Amino acid sequence: MAGSHPAYADMPEDSIITNGFWLGKSAGFSIRPYRNADRAKIRHICCETGFLGNPIDAIFCDRELFADLMVNPYLDYAEDWAYVATHNGRVVGYLLGAPPSFDRYLVYAGSAATLRMLLKSVSGAYAHHPRSSQFVEWLLTHSFRERPRRPRQAAHMHFNVLPGFRGYGLVRCLWRAFEERLRKTDHPRYYGKLFSCKNHHPEHAYQRYGLGVHDRVKTTIFAGSVSEEVFNICVAKDLR
Repeated sequence: MAGSHPAYADMPEDSIITNGFWLGKSAGFSIRPYRNADRAKIRHICCETGFLGNPIDAIFCDRELFADLMVNPYLDYAEDWAYVATHNGRVVGYLLGAPPSFDRYLVYAGSAATLRMLLKSVSGAYAHHPRSSQFVEWLLTHSFRERPRRPRQAAHMHFNVLPGFRGYGLVRCLWRAFEERLRKTDHPRYYGKLFSCKNHHPEHAYQRYGLGVHDRVKTTIFAGSVSEEVFNICVAKDLR
């Protein structure tokens, strides 16, 4: 989910720029703009990292609709704001961005995906996995109340990296590519959302890279699956 990323505390500073793209010094890694052929892989990575950096299946068993909810709106509305991280040509991470006008489209696209989830849930498609029906119920009844305030007229970003490829500086490089994109627009401010709990504080890593906490609210999205309190946090940065 947006913001459901582990803390990348060991992100190295070792990156260089080649032909306009950021490349980690570790062999085989690179950052490049999104291509249409990357869509299926991005959807897969989203599902592999959707539950606090782990696979979403424990929370919601319908990967197709989860990716429709979390990924498709970005790629349908602002694919030119997307970047991928690759290792020897394989997509292992992504950053999806969008301009401020995206917020209105996200409500529309998210509502459509949630409606499809609801129809499948009431038809009994998730009867074998009650936690999935609880997830749909949360989307319908609590998601809007449990989301933090976000800055006005700010661009948005959402990223994920596969577990085996964290700690190589890919997130830092994705951020740099995204911020360079933002500097060429009239939207110098951006935000992202994340989940934080007792043993999982990704906001600390964000703060090291200049993103401050804009707002935080307690959320029940993982109730029954995570024992401690979980907070939905909005972090933001102004590039001016």
